[in-house]
Amino acid sequence: MVILDKNGLSGFTKRILDFIFLGGLGIFVTLPYALRWYMNAIYRTSTENYYFLLGFLYITGLVCLGLVNEMRKIFKTLNRRNPFMMDNVKSLNRVGGSCFIIAAAYLIKIFFYNSVLTAIITMVFIIAGLFAVVLAEVFRQAIAVKEENDLTV
Repeated sequence: MVILDKNGLSGFTKRILDFIFLGGLGIFVTLPYALRWYMNAIYRTSTENYYFLLGFLYITGLVCLGLVNEMRKIFKTLNRRNPFMMDNVKSLNRVGGSCFIIAAAYLIKIFFYNSVLTAIITMVFIIAGLFAVVLAEVFRQAIAVKEENDLTV
């Protein structure tokens, strides 16, 4: 099974990320209508929390779109079989920063609409952010070794 190629696993993952990005854009554009429909259909209550949730979802949605876009960039370089680039280090650092922003937003949400799922999502994004920052440093060191190796040949 081919892993790193546009016809392999990384190419398949890139196409999934493209689909997620386009779907996310559609959701982002229709968010006010979708949220109002959801609150009326599911909760059948007043929409007193509508503006807080709309702002929260716009902020986290925009950051998530940026995160998915950075992942698309990383997979594009993987498909070209050239993963050890400084662009990937920058993208991984941006992914980490995005994860921390999302975690902070969910941490704030805990004070207004606490649930077990909100706490779990907060922890998942904190761990994902830490993982992305550590992976960025691993890539940075791999690039340094690769560049040193290229000079000695």
